[in-house]
Amino acid sequence: MINFRYHVVSVIGIFIALAVGVVLGAGPLQRTINAGVNPSSSQVSSDPQLVAQADAEAAGLKALAASTLSGSLTGSQIALVVMPGASDDDVAAIRSTLTDAGASIVGRVTLSENWQSTSMSQYRTTLSTTLASHLESGAAKTASADGVVGYSIVQVLTSTGSETDLLRQILTDKSTPLMTIDEDPAGTATTLVAVGPRAQTGATDTSVSPSPDAWSGLALAVGSTSGVLVGDASSRDAMISKVRSSATQVTTVDSGGTTLACVSTALALSQKSAGAHAYGVGNGAQSVLPTVK
Repeated sequence: MINFRYHVVSVIGIFIALAVGVVLGAGPLQRTINAGVNPSSSQVSSDPQLVAQADAEAAGLKALAASTLSGSLTGSQIALVVMPGASDDDVAAIRSTLTDAGASIVGRVTLSENWQSTSMSQYRTTLSTTLASHLESGAAKTASADGVVGYSIVQVLTSTGSETDLLRQILTDKSTPLMTIDEDPAGTATTLVAVGPRAQTGATDTSVSPSPDAWSGLALAVGSTSGVLVGDASSRDAMISKVRSSATQVTTVDSGGTTLACVSTALALSQKSAGAHAYGVGNGAQSVLPTVK
């Protein structure tokens, strides 16, 4: 098999370049990096040398990131929103990176297929009328039905009170729940990180057709907290790609399931720069990583 190192830009090299102030934007180099970050699973799994090298590069990136990120998120109160299909391992990796950077993970919720299924769009539209009557955010007044659902999720995680309690009851209704609360932040979260599924490399469950509107609605609400949406942008049909093409005001990170995604998420949160940014190597990415300042 062709030696991996001669055809892939080292992920460690990427971070070293950024650490000394070199900014990597979109273009040919980014596409080369994409090949390294997202090699085909069959290629990697069939060659122990590639597996070992990928593991070593990920470990090197994580070690280099530790010195840059240490203390950068001290004081941040973050809630995790786990989207349908997201890997527990990916969520745990992002959580670990954020806490290593000093953040406090104060809550976690898991969204159900009811939240994103196209077949449940009418249900969410009907429900949004009730939800909207309990929302505190003025921005929600002009939001779509799925946007209202997104803002409702944000309110449950970031505030308390009787109106928020009603939103919680509606969203977690046992008959048709849109989400479950795994760790209750009791309104203490100030920023949200939503984690979606990584790129699919094998057979997938096609029984549920996810709605781009549901993702954009949540993305808009997450963006209002200066949060980050993490997931897959490996194809134009991937949901992060669709969110980016919709010009929703939220910072996105692609290449979910990689150390690169974890580091990018922490860096993006630590900078809290104005506007939406698209980090990674997938469709619509503006740069590989946030600029290290």
